[in-house]
Amino acid sequence: MSSQESESESSPTRFYSGFNSGSQYDDPSKSSSSEDEGDDPSSDNDSVQQHQGKKRTSSFGTEQDPFVVKKARFGDPRPSYSADTASDSNALYSAQSRRMMDMMNYDKSKGLGKSGQGRLDIVEIAQQKGRRGLGLKLEGLDLAASTWNESMERLNIPEKVVWLENNDENDLTELSGDVLESWIKRGPPKHMIDDEDKFCRKVVLQKVLECKSAFDQLGGADMRKARTRSNPFEKIKSNIFMNRAAVKMANMDAMFDYMFTNPVDEDGNSLVRDNDLIYFADVCAGPGGFSEYFLWRKKWQAKGFGFTLRGDNDFKLSDFIAGTPETFDAYYGPNDDGDVFNPVNIESFTDYVMKQTEVGVHVMMADGGFSVENQENIQEILSKRLYLCQILMALNVVRTGGHFVVKLFDLFTPFSVGLIYLVYKCFKKICICKPNTSRPANSERYLVCKWKKPGTDTIQRHLFQVNQFFDSKKDNIDILELVPHDVLVGNETFFQYICDSNDEIGENQIVGLLKIAAFSTDQSLNEGKQDEIKKKCLELWKLQDALRRTPPKTPLDQYASDLLKEWDSQKEFLKAAGCKLQTSNIEKSFPSTHGWYFVPLDNNNDWNRYLRTFFLGRGGKDVYYYNKNGSWDLLKDMQLELAPSTLVYGEIVTELQGQGNSQVTIYAFHIIDGISLGGVNIRKYSLPERLKMCEKYAKALDKPYKVINKADKPCVSSMPIRCKKLFPFPEFDRFFDRLETYVLKGNRKSRLGYHLRNTIDPDRFYVPRGLMFLNEIRDDYMKLFSKSSNKFYYFNKLTGTSTFPEQMKCIEETKASFKNSFVQRVMWDWLDERQVSENDRVPGDRDMACRVDIKNFLIGKVSK
Repeated sequence: MSSQESESESSPTRFYSGFNSGSQYDDPSKSSSSEDEGDDPSSDNDSVQQHQGKKRTSSFGTEQDPFVVKKARFGDPRPSYSADTASDSNALYSAQSRRMMDMMNYDKSKGLGKSGQGRLDIVEIAQQKGRRGLGLKLEGLDLAASTWNESMERLNIPEKVVWLENNDENDLTELSGDVLESWIKRGPPKHMIDDEDKFCRKVVLQKVLECKSAFDQLGGADMRKARTRSNPFEKIKSNIFMNRAAVKMANMDAMFDYMFTNPVDEDGNSLVRDNDLIYFADVCAGPGGFSEYFLWRKKWQAKGFGFTLRGDNDFKLSDFIAGTPETFDAYYGPNDDGDVFNPVNIESFTDYVMKQTEVGVHVMMADGGFSVENQENIQEILSKRLYLCQILMALNVVRTGGHFVVKLFDLFTPFSVGLIYLVYKCFKKICICKPNTSRPANSERYLVCKWKKPGTDTIQRHLFQVNQFFDSKKDNIDILELVPHDVLVGNETFFQYICDSNDEIGENQIVGLLKIAAFSTDQSLNEGKQDEIKKKCLELWKLQDALRRTPPKTPLDQYASDLLKEWDSQKEFLKAAGCKLQTSNIEKSFPSTHGWYFVPLDNNNDWNRYLRTFFLGRGGKDVYYYNKNGSWDLLKDMQLELAPSTLVYGEIVTELQGQGNSQVTIYAFHIIDGISLGGVNIRKYSLPERLKMCEKYAKALDKPYKVINKADKPCVSSMPIRCKKLFPFPEFDRFFDRLETYVLKGNRKSRLGYHLRNTIDPDRFYVPRGLMFLNEIRDDYMKLFSKSSNKFYYFNKLTGTSTFPEQMKCIEETKASFKNSFVQRVMWDWLDERQVSENDRVPGDRDMACRVDIKNFLIGKVSK
């Protein structure tokens, strides 16, 4: 299952269901539909208003806006001109043409020619449809076309959002597993939808089906041409994204006040904590238009988890141009198939997401669909399990307070409405909407759910069991209802909302179908507002009016210069070697220990095989490293992915998993510090702030270690990415206490290793071979502690003045930039294992700094 962006175009008879359509509810405060229904000659007054004794009225009306047109009745005739009316109207002909006819003694009661043999009637427009046989007439289509009237169409820009609220905090406690199981109704499967009018007006259902059937003999190409000319929103197309689904998500995001890309709680506070990513899931969503929009809006500070079918409808990450895919993690389940119906896949995707997010995603989007060619009228029946599994996924992975949006089609059957009822119980607000980017003539609509409630586990488990039933059910038994009809009707607010929604979307769909019929019949018709509407919508949705283009490739040296900015003229600092720590220079290297931090290193040489240097990312695996000659080389055979406009300092680390002969080696990238992270300039941040951003960046880009079997040869798909942990210098001893002893493969010697926690794979470790000390204070300042005042102060080396923080005009002037920290760095290389022994020194080399020397130095500093 995936987002079927072009499905309708592949089917010659499927005119209404490209999974892209459009119209929306009117302002309920200006409702007039109740009066209109009574006068509608096409309505069935015996069945329109009542369901089991409950009277329904429409809460939707029209909005007085330049883009809102009064809705006409479906029975209104289409304006036409006869030969008589045409000949009686002089306004139809120019003065010059009338003079020419008078000179030829033209008599309007006779035809032209010497004997008046010419025809009197106006020549009719050709009724030929496509390549079909000459003289073919599609009576049903012609009848539908004759019904179209321009005043029937109703456009709302922006759309009107009508929420159905459920603030009852206790209603979930009343729904036990036994109650939910007792609600299920089983019976013979349904194969038609013509009688499903319990949740809509009967006339609406009938006319929707009639209008669909009118197109059965029309060629797909003819339908698409008519649809393109008739849809007011057609020219928006896919904008800068891979497909129209991305623009649809942009439309809905703006429509709901950016609740998806900027989620907030009920008090208006952001759901995304400081220094955290915004997590989203995209389910049944290939090729990935929704995710491309999300990543375009949030860049690398959003991390996505994708789940969709392998094959033709898979995610096409190479087509993510507007929003780059480095922080998108596609997952396909234990069988690597992406089948959302498989209970094992549902459980494993849930486990995969929860382990990485701890409490679930902030937002989940689902856009599933599949071909229903020649079965369009029962699309809802065929899609029932897809509806169920997408909703089940959301209840599994969306965190409490999070949001959810899913594509649906018709909602006429008791199964679908009951499923919506259970979702309504799980969220504080739901809305059934049809965004303007969803084509008017199809059945597509979206269920938007806001603020997931706590305690949805019972419904979640119940729906999981319902899904398992579909794997074991017999052909002659199906689940027809999840919630009894009397329960649905008994909740008057819910029942009214569903009925109003079905009526409104159904009526607008009828109008859209009739309009396509008219435009198919009359090739001269064109929608004149497309350019104006496109401009207005793009402004409303905060999208640029541009075409999709691949960004031009900037020469590598220029790319690096753009990232270095004002430091480009001083780029020799990239080669700065730093200070090598020795016993003789410990005091000089650290005149104050305050403001100094350290990180453990795997490599004690900047230019060896496994590299500790600068890394430049231009997107994906287009990654370069800075070599010792001062130029950039392509990083080969490492499968490292970095977001565009990234410049960081880091190292390739040999991580080890397991011990002894079963030990496995995995190469990983560890970020030490950064200048630019995916276009975010952090060079002037303080050292701890830079490392927090680097940690966030690494978390976004890291994908749990994956092995893909290709021709029985394991292959790493993406190199793990981590950020070094920053240890304050005074925690020197505590750092050594956390090192553990490991046995390395190939020898039985034990070595001290630094433990690395993994969320998915087994934990790993690496053997440190040194420490790098970094200063957060600029080299012309020192951070000192006043014992008399019991607080820190800053000493300016140039002026010889001491200042407390509250006395400084700008404390930021004391903070070291990346360049300053990098140039000041101090390297302590572990060339001999005895250097890290708690009490030993290396005999014969007094200048080789040992752990005990640094420990004694720190003790001396504290005692002063």
